[in-house]
Amino acid sequence: MEARDIHKEMLPMYSEHCLSHQAVHNWVQKFSEGRTGIEDEHRAGRPVEIATPETLQRTGFQGLVKQWDKCLNLYGDYVEK
Repeated sequence: MEARDIHKEMLPMYSEHCLSHQAVHNWVQKFSEGRTGIEDEHRAGRPVEIATPETLQRTGFQGLVKQWDKCLNLYGDYVEK
């Protein structure tokens, strides 16, 4: 099935939440190359730490404020691990 046909079938179901035609095309290409799942693949590099109840409990609100401040002052080029 072509990406454009898949996208046409998805539009009525997902309306404004539908993937773009390009995103559908990219997924069709990945699956045609042998990909079998939709989970994120492992990538090298430092993982991004996000605010969760666990990180709030561990670092407290002030810890997240420090991380946010560093990120803003470095124009987004900072990730706390």
